[in-house]
Amino acid sequence: MRNIAFVFFALLSVPCLSFSFQQQNQAGDTLKFAVVTDTHIGKKGNDTGLAAIVEDINQNPDIDFVLHAGDVSDFGTAGELGEAKRLMEGLTKPYYIVPGNHDTGWSDSGGLTYNVHWQDQKFLADIGGVRFIGVSTGPYGRMSRGYVPLDQMRWLDSLVAVTPSDQRVVFLTHYPLDAGMSNYYELIEKLRKLNTVAIFVGHGHVNKVFDFGGITGIMTRTAQSRKGTFAYNTVVMTPDSAFVKMVDVGKAENPRWASLRLRGNTERPRIAAPESGSVPIREEHKVVKAAWTYQDSGNIVATPALWKNNVLIGNLLGEFKSLDIQNASVNWQFKAGQSIYSSAEVAGNRVVFGAADSMVYCLNAENGSLIWKLKTGAPVLASPAIHEKLVYIGSSDLKFRAIDLATGKVIWTYEGLAGFPPGKPAVGDGKVIFGTWNKTLYALNTKDGTLAWEWKNNDYSRYYSPAMSEPVIQNGKVYMVAPDEKLREFDLKTGEQTYVSDQFRVRESLGGKNSQSWLVAKTMQDTIVAWSTKKEEPAVIFKISGEFGRDFSYSAPAFDDGSTFFFGTTYGRVYAVDVKEKKVKWIYQLSEDMVNTVKPLKHGAGVVATSVDGKIVLLKGS
Repeated sequence: MRNIAFVFFALLSVPCLSFSFQQQNQAGDTLKFAVVTDTHIGKKGNDTGLAAIVEDINQNPDIDFVLHAGDVSDFGTAGELGEAKRLMEGLTKPYYIVPGNHDTGWSDSGGLTYNVHWQDQKFLADIGGVRFIGVSTGPYGRMSRGYVPLDQMRWLDSLVAVTPSDQRVVFLTHYPLDAGMSNYYELIEKLRKLNTVAIFVGHGHVNKVFDFGGITGIMTRTAQSRKGTFAYNTVVMTPDSAFVKMVDVGKAENPRWASLRLRGNTERPRIAAPESGSVPIREEHKVVKAAWTYQDSGNIVATPALWKNNVLIGNLLGEFKSLDIQNASVNWQFKAGQSIYSSAEVAGNRVVFGAADSMVYCLNAENGSLIWKLKTGAPVLASPAIHEKLVYIGSSDLKFRAIDLATGKVIWTYEGLAGFPPGKPAVGDGKVIFGTWNKTLYALNTKDGTLAWEWKNNDYSRYYSPAMSEPVIQNGKVYMVAPDEKLREFDLKTGEQTYVSDQFRVRESLGGKNSQSWLVAKTMQDTIVAWSTKKEEPAVIFKISGEFGRDFSYSAPAFDDGSTFFFGTTYGRVYAVDVKEKKVKWIYQLSEDMVNTVKPLKHGAGVVATSVDGKIVLLKGS
């Protein structure tokens, strides 16, 4: 079957593309359904496992419908999602599905391929008097905590407004509603306004019961083989209880592992709001103020660009805006065909960025008018670099292009990349350097696009690819970090690896100041490191504690025109660090969401920062 879908309007106050299916059960009847999760199609043997699960469900007369809690695929590719769709369509019973982080976080389409197969990343279904609601929890294109996108949160608000207060609600999402999701508290507050009796989640790969703010949470086991068996769970739900049993395909029947009382919305205790940050910000670091803060309508995973007195930024709704740097008023807005993951680059009065509609756009930075656009063969999630009137940018069509800034004409193309490039290339000394999500770092000759050299991280899986981080070119060397948490140095001309160190856990957040031969990084756990690259090997200038706790999000340190660099953290803070003084100058709590690579203004005039939850801020230190 069959992802049952017809549009459910229900007099919602805003348009939505949710889907609803009404079964014949009467209100109050017992519901019997299966929960499948974390199928990770793309890993060896998982297709066989899902096929066996589908066949087993089809043969079980006690199952009326199926929920899939995400991580449908392993890497979000078209092939993996297509195979998952084919297998799920073998069900003879209705099913309802949401994506997981493996479907959106590493997706070469920015999650669009999922939409091709399942139309939307959220759903609404009324079954036997119970309202089933599912949403995506990302993240999108970046390693960060999970989050429900802003547009889906607004959609939930519209459902709260029209859902009867006594109607039972069952919620489905991939991430558990805890600190692993940045806006879990706001989500729970919305669900508390409904008569939410249960929340089903995946992600953890085990069977487990939670308490999500007084609402019963049920995590179910991955469908993947464990101890030689593939598995799913069955649920029998009555008006006040849920009974959960794991089914090991081809094995003897298991006893129930959970018998749960489901509480209505009048029985739940209040929950405390989460505290910001892992360690309170010291008073001596609170010497920075926001000149203004702007809340965007869409989530943001890009670095802002600056043109004169304007901030230029795109969001995941496909909106590209110009904000007045004095007061954050909107000067103009341009609408791309799909989400914008790309950080824009400015040259003269032109601003260039890519979009998931497969386009590279060049706009007039003054008024937002289109100067040219270039159609590629797949979504453009990467960011451009502009050097000597050429735009260098990669695309998920596995091609890397040099484009004439004036005309939009392709000057040369390098084809056959090992994986898609999500980041920004570095350009210098006749080379353009970038990584891809298939373990490969490329160096192309800027003159004609021929391959100068490549390096493969064959010691690790594709999850450890040198993809997101922008390389740093200094003193005839290339510096690169990746999720394997090692700093690597390569000879720019030959590609020979001349240095590697795992002394500091540098994941992806690396930056530099070429005029001073400084290399700086944010690590996975608290530490901030600076090196000098003047000698044969990088020499540590300092390592200091940032007190930001665990950190795994990309935010490359960016220098101002002095000795201060800035970066953001997984948990929403912006840091200013002085290399000469070897200390943290200030810290600002912008959000609870990941902060992207920030943009310093000239002459110490401040820094513009963006966070995944759509906040844009101009910060000015004392």
